[in-house]
Amino acid sequence: MTLALEVRGLVIEDTAGAKLVSDVSLEVASGSVTAVVGESGSGKTLTALAVIGLLPHEVRRTAGSIRVGGVDVTALPPNALRAMRGRDVAMIFQEPMTALNPVLRIDRQLLEARRRRVNIRGRQAVAWCHEALARVGIAEPDRVARCWPHELSGGMRQRVLIAMGLAAEPRLVLADEPTTALDAVNRREVLDGLAAVAQGGAGVVLITHDLPSAGRWADQIIVMRGGVCCEAGPAREVLKAPKHPYTRGLLDCVPRPDRPGPLPEIAASEAV
Repeated sequence: MTLALEVRGLVIEDTAGAKLVSDVSLEVASGSVTAVVGESGSGKTLTALAVIGLLPHEVRRTAGSIRVGGVDVTALPPNALRAMRGRDVAMIFQEPMTALNPVLRIDRQLLEARRRRVNIRGRQAVAWCHEALARVGIAEPDRVARCWPHELSGGMRQRVLIAMGLAAEPRLVLADEPTTALDAVNRREVLDGLAAVAQGGAGVVLITHDLPSAGRWADQIIVMRGGVCCEAGPAREVLKAPKHPYTRGLLDCVPRPDRPGPLPEIAASEAV
């Protein structure tokens, strides 16, 4: 099995020495989707940011190793790590309005990402932009390619971000809540697209609060709370026979038509 991502004993601390992520280990096989689930503040996004060396200034990795495609990214000089971003490992951020450059048209931003892999120009570049936008479900790719970010809806901007993340055909894709701004139909189409990326050989990390989506599209699930990995395993096993009380609590909080009434709360004692 070829690993797209291997994290061992990751520890992330803030400037005061408080542990935000503690001893997290995970593996993502090439050609598979791994869902990382948990409540806000559980350390999901920090773990992903550590992979590409984009942790906020007030936090730092203090222990652990991170390998992307067998390469130890924690040992790379800054220039080499920057060269990997977008080309070998891409991150699809949650908030498209802040992730997109407001002063560049969509086609310029798409081509900037694509040229990390292939230097295309002219008609070939135009055709590729239209194809990339169509691939993520945008109905009028020729029009959207010439738009400014503020001219698009939140859902459209999110699709553009996904197209940019896939532009350089990375071996690892980190998708941080990529369907937040989408309705149910568009959410399914986007997740189908990420699954297709995995089928093409890339490893995909899907950070999400949506357990049903994790169960449908992921091969394995990692559950985090309080910076700790509570449970990990094949998606079907984790959802059908959860071993940790926090995982069971998350599943009990999923709305179901056969279970009316208020949703239960997760007790603090279920964190560990």
